[in-house]
Amino acid sequence: MNAFIKIYRYFQQHRLLLWSGLGILSVILVLLSVSLEYDENIFDFIPEDKEYEESVKIFSALSESQRIVMIFEGTHPDSIIAAIDEAGAYLPDAITELDMDAFLDRLQFVYEHMPYFLSDSDYVELQDKLNANQMQQLLVSDKQILTTPGTSFLVSSIANDPLQLIPVSDIASGQYAVAQSSFAAYNGYMMTSDLKYGFAFYDSPYGSMESARNELLADTLEDVCAKVNANHTAVSVRLLGAPVIAVANAKCIKHDSLMAVVVSLLLILALLFYAFPKKRDILLILLSVAFGWLGGMAALAIVFDKVSVIVLGIGAVLIGISVNYPLHLLVHQRYTASVQQTLQEVILPLTIGNITTIAAFMTLIPLKSSALCQLGVFAAADLASTILFCILFLPHFMRQYHAKTREIHLPWGQKWKKYISFRVASIAIALTLIVTALVVTMHPYELFDADISHINYMTEQQKSDLAFFEKFNAASRQTAYTVEEAREELHHRVNVWNDFWRRQNVDAISENLTLQAEATGIKPDLLQPFINRISTEYQPSDLNSSDTLAALWPGRFNTTAMNTRIVDLLSGNFDYVTMLCSIIVFVFLCLSFRSVLIGMIAFLPMALSWILIVAFMQLFGIQFNIVNIILATFIFGQGDDYTIFVVEGILYEKRNGRPMLNQYKQSIILSAVIMLVAIGVLVFAKHPAMNSLGSVVLIGMSAVVLMAYLIPPVLFSVSEKIPFVNRQLQKYYSRTK
Repeated sequence: MNAFIKIYRYFQQHRLLLWSGLGILSVILVLLSVSLEYDENIFDFIPEDKEYEESVKIFSALSESQRIVMIFEGTHPDSIIAAIDEAGAYLPDAITELDMDAFLDRLQFVYEHMPYFLSDSDYVELQDKLNANQMQQLLVSDKQILTTPGTSFLVSSIANDPLQLIPVSDIASGQYAVAQSSFAAYNGYMMTSDLKYGFAFYDSPYGSMESARNELLADTLEDVCAKVNANHTAVSVRLLGAPVIAVANAKCIKHDSLMAVVVSLLLILALLFYAFPKKRDILLILLSVAFGWLGGMAALAIVFDKVSVIVLGIGAVLIGISVNYPLHLLVHQRYTASVQQTLQEVILPLTIGNITTIAAFMTLIPLKSSALCQLGVFAAADLASTILFCILFLPHFMRQYHAKTREIHLPWGQKWKKYISFRVASIAIALTLIVTALVVTMHPYELFDADISHINYMTEQQKSDLAFFEKFNAASRQTAYTVEEAREELHHRVNVWNDFWRRQNVDAISENLTLQAEATGIKPDLLQPFINRISTEYQPSDLNSSDTLAALWPGRFNTTAMNTRIVDLLSGNFDYVTMLCSIIVFVFLCLSFRSVLIGMIAFLPMALSWILIVAFMQLFGIQFNIVNIILATFIFGQGDDYTIFVVEGILYEKRNGRPMLNQYKQSIILSAVIMLVAIGVLVFAKHPAMNSLGSVVLIGMSAVVLMAYLIPPVLFSVSEKIPFVNRQLQKYYSRTK
């Protein structure tokens, strides 16, 4: 630490070098920061994983995630069709009428892969259909279909499936974004069976993830909807689909991120103006925070091509951390005779806290998640830049205060000291632990919420429309499978098909089918495709292909399996982060204080705060998710700062006999209030992911401050009453004096 004092003295004598160096460095950081490009995809927080990526790929194919649905609501089908036609005129690439070519292609695909589309229960019905009487009735029905005007397109259906194993309506449901069992074709247009809703479809060329490009597309489609609404007052037109929801998410994230940063800065400024009599101090705090922010942005520009907007939205949280460093210096300066003395007394806890906080955030960098890695780099560079500014440059801006201006205006901070005695603190700790134990043991709780829909923002209209489609989507009510379950089930179905026909007298069935066809007036040659299919053992497709798996079972993929995989990945990441943070912080505390005993005293409040955090999250029904899990590092990082200052204040008083703890506690209280104000803004965010950040941090920081403020003084008092431990403490006080 003496090296920093020497640097301070050197720059005191070489002011030109100091200011020119600061100016050049600031210009470089600004240029790097403005070169950043941004990404708005919330899925950046999901850890990269081959199994999960495959699931996402298949899910995207099954759910047609690039498809935008235009919903036309009206009271008369003809007016709805007129509106659909006008929208089609504005959008030549839109699908406004039923695509017969696509339907016939799908029809042929299903028949060529028929074994995959039959379940075990279908074979019970099939066995009955092989009865001569049943077969005759089915072929009579086929003949009626063939002789009905407008049904010539069903010739292929009769040829491939004369026993009607797979209803044509079920095949048709596979080509659209919704299952058609509850929908009807009206004059070639797709509508609900009550003819009150009509649909057109538009496929985004950007998929569902390119929210920036989809935003322009959505604006174009919204303009079309507005024109159609204006020209057809009896019809209401609106949009739904993954790309549209992604755009709504991106807009909400940008709005909430900007709101969080701006409002938190304004509230912090208001608090600082109230607390500090000298407004120059406020400017110095802002300069320190701004320099740190530029350092973080510059690091992102160097390491990444694009960064997540959500990562920068969390900047409101980092502002609350980085403001601590200039705050501690400026508050402590009021109680010392010189700036150099301030550095000598504060630099040790300041740098220890900063290094442990940076180390905590750096545990995010190795994680296989682009957004978490970005946050780790940004936070580490931000806090490193802030502390370097505070140590190297800020002291040269600071001025010494006269005795009458030394106290900061924080009366409520002064009053707290009167009420936190050893006895009160002990009772508070005991009650906290008892309540925590009761909550944890009596209230069952799932720590992680892996359902991505819970952190997706949707408007009320989008929620209503999505519920409408899910209500009528028959495919969504079928049995759903995971990727591996799907492969196993499909292999099973091929085996069942082959086994079934091996047990049958296929020659007799074929002969009977031919005779019955002749009797009903159907040419026997027409049924040859079906006869060939049951006479030959079916060879399974390549089910390792994601495209094949997606094509075979639209609407049958189980997203719960994806969520389960996310839980496993996040649980592993969470365990890794908390364990590594704990080890790093504990080891560094022991090394910094040069005592395992003092390291344990400093570390215990953080360990207990985590128990308290989990208890309160259980009590209020708040869960970790793919976004707010990052706050594990934040809470560790900020918690050790507060604990280190309290422990260092106690040690200073023990070694030197001069009051110090109350000065440290005063800056901790101010810092904690600023932190809670900065982060509390996120509680009012509309986006669920941003809102969850605010909720978890409010609980986490409240627990951390409470434990840091109460526990160390109690631990020191208890330790000094134990003879063996007291002797170790006295030796430590003498050795480090």
